[in-house]
Amino acid sequence: MSYYQDELAYGPTRSYPQGVPAAGRPAWQTSKTEEELALHIRKALTPDETAPKQKHVRACFLYTWDLKSSGSFWQALSSFPMLADEVVTFKAILTAHKVMREGHKSVLVDAISMSSWFENLSRSVPPHSHRGYGVLIRAYVQFILAKLEYHRLHPEFSGTFDYDEYVTLKGVDDPNEGFETINDLLVLLDKLDALQKLIFANFRPSSNNEARIAALVPLVEESHGIYQFLVTMLTAMHQIIGSVEVLGPLREKFNAGHYALFRFYHECSTLKYLTSLITVPRLSQDPPNFLAQPPTLPPRSQSPDKQTKQNEIDRFNEEQNRLERQLMEDHEREQQRLQAERELELARQRQQQQQEAEQQRQLQEAQRAQAEFMRRQEEERARMEAERLRMQHQTAAANSQMENQLNQQRFINAQNELEQYRNQCFQYDQKVRALEQQLAQLSVGSRDMDVAKDDLIRRLQDELAQWKQKYEALAKLYAQLRKDHLAMLTNFKEVRDGANRQTEQARQEVERARGDLKLKTTQNTELLIERDRLKGDVDRLRAQYEEQITRVRSQYDEEMGRLRHELSDAKASLGDLTNSKGAEMQNIMNRFESEKRELEDLVKSKQHQLDELTRTRQEQLDELRRSLEEKTAELQRARSGQEEDAAVLTAGLDQTLLALAAQQKLAQEAQQGWDQANAQLDGLRSTHQRQLNSNMDNLLASCITTVDEAIYKIDSPANMGNQTASPEYVLSLLERAQGLCGDFGSSFVKLVQTGDHKDAIATSTGFAHAIAQLLDNAKGVTRLAAEDDELEEIIRTVKMGALGGRLFFDQVKSVSLDTIDAAKRPEHIVGLSRETQHQLGRMSGVLEKLVVHKLDETKENLEDEVEKSMRSAANAIEEAAKRLEALLNKPREGADLDVHSAILQSAIAITSAIALLIKRATETQQEIVAHGRGSTTTGQFYKKNNKWTEGLISAAQAVATATTMLVEVADGLVSGSHSYEQLVVAAQEVSVATTQLVAASRVKSIPFSKTQVKLEDAAVAVRKATELLVKAAKEAAKRGAEQKAQTVGKLNRHQLKVAEMEQKVKILELEKDLMTARSRLGAIVKLGYKEDGPGEDE
Repeated sequence: MSYYQDELAYGPTRSYPQGVPAAGRPAWQTSKTEEELALHIRKALTPDETAPKQKHVRACFLYTWDLKSSGSFWQALSSFPMLADEVVTFKAILTAHKVMREGHKSVLVDAISMSSWFENLSRSVPPHSHRGYGVLIRAYVQFILAKLEYHRLHPEFSGTFDYDEYVTLKGVDDPNEGFETINDLLVLLDKLDALQKLIFANFRPSSNNEARIAALVPLVEESHGIYQFLVTMLTAMHQIIGSVEVLGPLREKFNAGHYALFRFYHECSTLKYLTSLITVPRLSQDPPNFLAQPPTLPPRSQSPDKQTKQNEIDRFNEEQNRLERQLMEDHEREQQRLQAERELELARQRQQQQQEAEQQRQLQEAQRAQAEFMRRQEEERARMEAERLRMQHQTAAANSQMENQLNQQRFINAQNELEQYRNQCFQYDQKVRALEQQLAQLSVGSRDMDVAKDDLIRRLQDELAQWKQKYEALAKLYAQLRKDHLAMLTNFKEVRDGANRQTEQARQEVERARGDLKLKTTQNTELLIERDRLKGDVDRLRAQYEEQITRVRSQYDEEMGRLRHELSDAKASLGDLTNSKGAEMQNIMNRFESEKRELEDLVKSKQHQLDELTRTRQEQLDELRRSLEEKTAELQRARSGQEEDAAVLTAGLDQTLLALAAQQKLAQEAQQGWDQANAQLDGLRSTHQRQLNSNMDNLLASCITTVDEAIYKIDSPANMGNQTASPEYVLSLLERAQGLCGDFGSSFVKLVQTGDHKDAIATSTGFAHAIAQLLDNAKGVTRLAAEDDELEEIIRTVKMGALGGRLFFDQVKSVSLDTIDAAKRPEHIVGLSRETQHQLGRMSGVLEKLVVHKLDETKENLEDEVEKSMRSAANAIEEAAKRLEALLNKPREGADLDVHSAILQSAIAITSAIALLIKRATETQQEIVAHGRGSTTTGQFYKKNNKWTEGLISAAQAVATATTMLVEVADGLVSGSHSYEQLVVAAQEVSVATTQLVAASRVKSIPFSKTQVKLEDAAVAVRKATELLVKAAKEAAKRGAEQKAQTVGKLNRHQLKVAEMEQKVKILELEKDLMTARSRLGAIVKLGYKEDGPGEDE
């Protein structure tokens, strides 16, 4: 039975080879936590050279079976600090190998995605390490990667290579697939053999080699499982395929693997420590003879066409076919004998005869199909051979013709190049003087650049020193505040202990006085007087002690409040300094960009001047050439009578040539100076680029910290998230995060292509804060989950999406991008962006389960639905305002007349602010639609953004409902049927609904929109009006409580005690009712959200 079935609790072990039954699972496994898993991993990966304890490794793979998942295991293992110690790294790979073999089936699936982590492990340890584990780690990782690649190509295999399970899941009906499977397994077995040889070769006599020997345990078990699978599979293949030569290469490779395993098991049996852990398998000295088992199929028939083609093949193939036919004839005779025996057996058992006849027919059909396949393969091989010969002849002829053409082209190219070289030499002679002047200008510019660079570096160092001093001063201030706080706690403890001691002494004196009173019963008068005096002293002492304790506590509370205020001020100042530091860093980067542009403009201007000088020098040289030609003509005309002048001209020509040679030398020196200036400019550019990359990496690290803090908050039970968030709003935030992810990827593609950091800086911070906001609101909507499993699924999916964003930030750092070819970086970044958007998109499925679809997307007039919802909300608020005006104008009586008037006026102010809010929200919604719909209709825009539309309608209905409830509670408060607490709750519901409406509009808001700013101001006005109403209600409730408290002072001692007991009982009853009310409130919220629909407004 396979351990993938439900009857088993977890996979096979040495005690239970077929898997541990579910009934035998210990009870403590059901309460296993991630902390326990991390503890087991820490105990298994100790730095000493010992084998990982089996109980800790077993706890790891049992954990995967309990949860049917391995994500926590891989996360705990990858986050464990192991790169600094080669022994811990080696033991981590060994533990992972064992868990992959005996863990849940999801371990292999998740391990394939951890391939990059294994590669990092192999690169983290140098090959020639101190303890000799570097080369073993690299070889072990290569084997693990080969194993994972095999499981990726053949997912039907389990970690233990169980043949029965493979047949159950896959089957062995296809010979070609079986051939490929066996060949891949033999290759994997060769890699396992190379690993075990390397482990034996690295044994050290100075060590016990316990860790190295422990690595042989999974290799022995894995190799034996592969060997058993190969034997069974090859036996089945020889029974299915009748051709012996087809399986010849597999038999040869299997025989070599058999002898290697035989030597491997023999060497393992000599290790006492290994034999104490497992039983080493024993193999026969010779491999199994698969040819000794006769095939169960009839011989294949040879077609006349195939025999004709075989006559055209060489003598070796003819001899081979003759032997094959002879073997097939022997098989046919053996088959006939078996057929006769089978007929006798069928005569005795007719029912069995029918079954075996059906099986024989199927096998014969498979044999005929195999024969036809072999015939076609031979025909195709002969045709391909003829085609290959024809192509060789054509290729040879084409190559000969192509070579002649290439020789002619080379000759023409050589002539052209010679002419170009002559022209270039002529042009270089003309640029001599221009280069000399350019060299002098570049020298001056280079000196100016060096001075500017030194000044800039000195200013940056001074600023860095100032910031370091400010940070150290803040650190000292925080340490002093913490020290003072601890001292105050110590003083408070001492005062409290002294008061307790004094109270105990007073209590002992009272007891002594009471004993004296009992002994002196005869002196009633004097004893009564003494007793009254002692009681008065005791009461006075108790009052003094209580007053002292109260005074000390008040002093402590005042001091703690002052310290907390100073601490918050220090944190605020630290935050302001951090923000100012970020702004100054941005200014520095802007100055770098401006200096870079100035340098580029300087280079362009110098190049333009060089071109101008070159053109001027060219004109001068042309003028000299023309004058030289004129002089030469005049010399030829007057040569007969002017020999002396000719000598003078010849001497002048020699001087000109010498000057030209000197100018060429100066040109070479000018070129060298130009090269040096370019090198300095390139160095300055590279330094500037490194500084920009460093700043970008710091910004990405800050984004990673933001995401990590958001992940920590979503795991914290104390953080409940945004309790006012709705699933529609969270889905809108998800769409925004995916859009920002795409913008972030595009900006980084632009960064690696053009070097522009501006968009990358803006989009990175926006994307990080979008992920943090998404996690906070997603934690809030978990309150709507019906089951704990659904809640855990939401948290797990949201965390996976956030981790995908964190990985995106980490992979685009300069350290990671430097390892990738520059031409492939844009494609790499685009792939990371798509993968991150896919991880974020997985949240949509779990969040949409919480959405109650109120919107009918099949309707054509969705814009009417939205306008109807906003109009209904405005009408409801208008009716509420009219009702409040009527209540205010209604004649009233009673002592609380002024209080009720103030509360009604505050409620009217709230309704006025909400009416303005609805108006601004309508304007914002219309602006968003006009800006975003483009050439489409308004209804199509609402259909495309259906989640945002549902959130907007839900928020508008919530505002209308909360406002109506507020009016009803205000009416009930005036009439006496409602309390001030109900009014506070109703006002808070109005604030929550207002926040939801503003958040829904903010999702699709247009940048720098004045309408959105007005909406935010209207929301602030609603919140302030709500705070005033809540304040008025609380003050009224406080005055009522003070009036009731005044009557308590008129009670006697007995009545006070009775009243105290009644209040304690009432407190306990109220606490019980509070717990019940909270549970009921959660159920009502879930039920109300699920049953909420468009029919409510009707």
